[in-house]
Amino acid sequence: MGENNPIEFNKRVLEIDGIRGFALLGILMMNIMSFAGPDLDDSFSGTRSEIYTGFWNELSLFFINIFITTNFYTMFSFLFGLGFFIFLSRAQKKNQSTSALFLRRLGLLLVFGLLHGIILWYGDILWTYAVTGLFLLIAYKFKPRTNLIIAAVLLIITSIMVILASAAVYMMNAVSAGSGLESEGFYFSLNMTETILNGTYGDIINMNATVLGMSAAGAVFVVPNILAMFLIGLYAGQKGYFTNLRQHTNLLRKTAVIGIGIGLPVKIFTGYLTTYRSHDDVYVQLSQLSSTIGGPLMSLGYVAAFALLLLKLPKLVSLLQPVGQMALTNYIGQTVIMLVIFYVFGLFNSIDAVWFIPIATGGFILQLILSHLWMKYFSYGPLEWIWRNFTYLKMMPFRKR
Repeated sequence: MGENNPIEFNKRVLEIDGIRGFALLGILMMNIMSFAGPDLDDSFSGTRSEIYTGFWNELSLFFINIFITTNFYTMFSFLFGLGFFIFLSRAQKKNQSTSALFLRRLGLLLVFGLLHGIILWYGDILWTYAVTGLFLLIAYKFKPRTNLIIAAVLLIITSIMVILASAAVYMMNAVSAGSGLESEGFYFSLNMTETILNGTYGDIINMNATVLGMSAAGAVFVVPNILAMFLIGLYAGQKGYFTNLRQHTNLLRKTAVIGIGIGLPVKIFTGYLTTYRSHDDVYVQLSQLSSTIGGPLMSLGYVAAFALLLLKLPKLVSLLQPVGQMALTNYIGQTVIMLVIFYVFGLFNSIDAVWFIPIATGGFILQLILSHLWMKYFSYGPLEWIWRNFTYLKMMPFRKR
């Protein structure tokens, strides 16, 4: 088979669903820091709310910033690239118009993302995936090696930019201190606690829209990292690594050791900066290496290690597969669960960070139970069914027969 020819995926790869389910748990553990309190507001002011301070709270955040933050959204990005390769290769095999299908699929994903980000929660990632996913339509035609090289170049360039930005901030601070003209800094506040606890739903929508607009303006700094992980996922699909994982156990072991072995020291360093040095502009900049080096390496290590675990524990695949199969529904479902807890019940900025992991775990267990019940009777998750119908412009069977 030539290097340009796609590997065929003739049936659903359950291990991919299992890994996707595992990724959803990590996504929730990362996002709960923003669901539960004004983490974004604190980043603007350089201060920390009480729920994030104190020995045990900071230790919990240190753990999350090392083992969770940036590791799982980059893993989700990898799986997104892999999933779209599977989608495109199947469409190509059926002689369907891959471009039209792909654009409709991305178009509805963009709608889902914007609605999610505006009417529910400002931290949506789907709209960014939809925009960045356009590049896959071009990259799908490249050789696997080309996609891997482009991904590596993107991550290297963004890492260099982070280091240069950190050096620039350091020099500006040194010049300001030497001249006696100390900057008062930049202060901006969304008044998140007041808005969420005492504002109207319209106030929350305005807040969400404001943050979404800020995210769009800063997308140029986010898209390269997401695209890099998309391309690595696309590369893995093109090489056929997930068509038969047992044939690639040696590669999985090497990837797990190298990814976690190199990524973990980087994440310990950036995790310390994010948790304990967030008041220093230089360290805030430098901690972005978590997104450009640490997170990507750890995510690949996690994917490989978890794939090996799933091969040894088939029951774990059965446990997580329904959650991963309806990943879109569960991703937005996480928002609904967390908003009920922290917005509706008025617990925003009230629960200490030490409880974040137990609450996120409880929320995921609820989704695990609901996903198993749903997939027992239905062929797709509710949002997946809508997404599929729009993509193919025909009604798909919903209930299992």
